[in-house]
Amino acid sequence: MARPGPEGGQYRPLTDEQVREIHRASLAVLETTGVLVENETALRLYREGGALVDGHRVRIPPAMVQAALKTVPHRVLLAGRSEADDIVLEGRRVYAGTGGSPTMILDAGADTPRPGTLQDLAMMARLADALAHCDFVVAPLYPTDVPREDVPVNRFYTCLRNTGKHVMGGVDSVAGARQVIRLGALLAGGEDRLRARPFISAITSWMVSPLRLDTEVTDILLEWCGHGLPVALSSAPMAGSTSPVTLAGTLVQLNAEQLSGIVLTQLARPGTPVLAGYIPGVADMKTGGYLGGAVEFGMMQAAAAQLAHFYGVPIYGSGGMSDAKIPDAQAGYEKMATFLLAAMGGCNYIHHAIGMVTNMSAVSMEQAVMDDEIVGMAMRVLRGIDITEETMAQEAIGRVGPGGHYLMDAHTVRHMRREFFYPRVADRQTRAMWEEDGKRDARARACERVAAVLAAHQPPAWPVDVDAAIRREFRIWLE
Repeated sequence: MARPGPEGGQYRPLTDEQVREIHRASLAVLETTGVLVENETALRLYREGGALVDGHRVRIPPAMVQAALKTVPHRVLLAGRSEADDIVLEGRRVYAGTGGSPTMILDAGADTPRPGTLQDLAMMARLADALAHCDFVVAPLYPTDVPREDVPVNRFYTCLRNTGKHVMGGVDSVAGARQVIRLGALLAGGEDRLRARPFISAITSWMVSPLRLDTEVTDILLEWCGHGLPVALSSAPMAGSTSPVTLAGTLVQLNAEQLSGIVLTQLARPGTPVLAGYIPGVADMKTGGYLGGAVEFGMMQAAAAQLAHFYGVPIYGSGGMSDAKIPDAQAGYEKMATFLLAAMGGCNYIHHAIGMVTNMSAVSMEQAVMDDEIVGMAMRVLRGIDITEETMAQEAIGRVGPGGHYLMDAHTVRHMRREFFYPRVADRQTRAMWEEDGKRDARARACERVAAVLAAHQPPAWPVDVDAAIRREFRIWLE
């Protein structure tokens, strides 16, 4: 049975009327400015669907958007290898996991990252499998020790082998997409079974902001749609660089980009499960570079969630980002700000939340266990304060009375394990106890936690006969 994520939506940076204004402006952009499409298959689909095609410029009328919104699913199952790890994206339910495809990993205690390997990816996936607040695994590393043509199937294989949670990732070719889908079908016992319980899904960064479809990635998107498997439509404009500098202007452009993608997926195969991939970025006005830890990033992500809720489409977003280079105080406050805003906005699928440092440039296992606590605290916020006759505790108050204490009261025993969030890395000892324990900081404690988890945790069983079939069909580099 799927695990229900807590509900967000407590933070609404836009009013209902402002959501409608952005919707109307986005439709106007699609109808008058349009999108640039150089992919011949996409051009044909748009033309046959009713768009005005002038060379490579495609202008999409509102009626096409409305038609697509009628067939796009409002509920998307992202299965695990077992039902206990299933997640269902709908409404304002919030889930969090890993993300990104950096080629670099930051070792324990190191200040400088190094190129990541397939074995690093295996350990990161196994760690994610063990973390209580990690709901899914977006392949968190691009291995540098595997030939490029073998990377797609090896990334998915390595993640699936080391976690029972849902695995999502990007691929860089149609051939890679076909290999990954074939891998999933072998594990599921057939493509029909994989479609019924999709434990893999794809990220397609098909949009090059502003408003231009990437030809090769669009081919990958259309291939994935053809198999009816879940796909995330990732577009990531940067305010001030590849989208207007104002937050409102970036949201209008981003929304238009997402709607153009939803239209394309539904033209390709009506009913294709889509995650609207709103990833609004902020450009550093001093350097032109990307900022991951900006508070405005979190604000726009929450606003984007409102837009997705308006359309009834699950949203793939980002949170827990930081511009910090190592797991330090900056990483802590930027990650909490960006994740909490996205979660309280009701973003359904928040990737990048666990393990990332230096934006999306490196992954860190120490940071991952600290991020797991950040996510756990934020999820506790979403759970809110339960007001019932039992939780208001009038009977306990009367029983203890003036001057008493509640430490041994039955009401305390009943509720203390669930009422509070208990960290595993954060230190809550007295100063004297902390000093006696070696004055270890959060990073040192996180390093110890990583070692303990990796030494003890085993991922779900892996079918030996299926593994042999996979290795006969593909070049698998993981020993």
